[in-house]
Amino acid sequence: MKYIIIGNGAAGMGAVEAIRARDTEGEVTIYTDENRFHYSRPRIIEYLGGGLEVSKLTIRGEDFYTKLNIKLLRGTPIETIDPVGRGIVLRDGGHDQFDRLIIATGASAFLPPVEGIDLGCVFSLRTIDDADKILGYGAGKGRVVVIGGGLLGLETAASLVKRGRKARVVEVFDRLLPRQLDIDAATMLQSSLEAMGMTFHLGKRTTGIREDGNSAEVLFEDGSSIPADLVVFSAGIKSNLSVARDAGIACERGILVDERMETSVPGIFAAGDVAQFRGIVYGLWLASREQGLVAGANAAGGDVLYPGSQISARLKVSGIELVSMGSIEVGEAVTAFTRRDEGSFKRLFLKDGRLVGAILIGDASAFQPLQRLMKSGDPIGDPASLLT
Repeated sequence: MKYIIIGNGAAGMGAVEAIRARDTEGEVTIYTDENRFHYSRPRIIEYLGGGLEVSKLTIRGEDFYTKLNIKLLRGTPIETIDPVGRGIVLRDGGHDQFDRLIIATGASAFLPPVEGIDLGCVFSLRTIDDADKILGYGAGKGRVVVIGGGLLGLETAASLVKRGRKARVVEVFDRLLPRQLDIDAATMLQSSLEAMGMTFHLGKRTTGIREDGNSAEVLFEDGSSIPADLVVFSAGIKSNLSVARDAGIACERGILVDERMETSVPGIFAAGDVAQFRGIVYGLWLASREQGLVAGANAAGGDVLYPGSQISARLKVSGIELVSMGSIEVGEAVTAFTRRDEGSFKRLFLKDGRLVGAILIGDASAFQPLQRLMKSGDPIGDPASLLT
């Protein structure tokens, strides 16, 4: 059996491990655009903030691929997939054949179509190379504007504050982390981040970037603007779909997959940030790995079903503990139980006596027990007993 995996991230690694657990003899080749071994994308933020050497980001070095007899071709992008001929064509003109294909091409930073998005002072953060470009351009420059008040935007701003920069965060919604926090929790988080030296511009829609010499200006829909030396967009992700879509594989926001992580073409699977399962593109490291394990197992002849991943988010900012998981919307049959202590905020969301979501700020020690409880779906008694 000949397996090809396009992508060397969390999904690709999960697929490799699952294949080798079932097939120790099959030929496995991984193609990746990046010139690196498998590394921790979530920890790039630590590198950006100066708390981690780049060498420490590597999770799977050369020895891993050698031990499992995996052929890794770095810096080798795929140009096209031929589903009928069961082959791929490389951008350099080379080609390869497969019996089973796993597409784990991940996602890229979403850059909105605003004026000045292609200026030299504008960046995004997805890879180690992106972090190096930000640090290189930002050397000696003090004013940073981060567009996007989501997890990565806040972590980026906090990391650059550690580097001695002044960071402003722009968010189109009226609060930070609008997908993970309600207004009470967001207000508490904002106060903590302001105490660290960050400034926020909420309810602001960015319409453009204007550069004048060595400085720039971020323009807003209401006619106002703020100065900047460096602008980082953190406005979400978009799945890398081009090779799949051009091959006629069914796509929407991501490549459509079933419970086996199989695409519309039999024998071709997809996993990670490029995959769309039951309408969801998770964009989460753990979900990518879980999907990769399922895709790899089934490519190797297994019959493993993917039930979906539990959605949770954790802010990686030194001095601030924050976790959000599940659904945090109060609505029909959903009630909230809140406990506030000095320096901490805990809110549980309950439906029919079962935990469906939670927000923890300041003390996240209950994260794993709550995560297990939410996954099990077991009924709970007194909510206060979960937050002692």
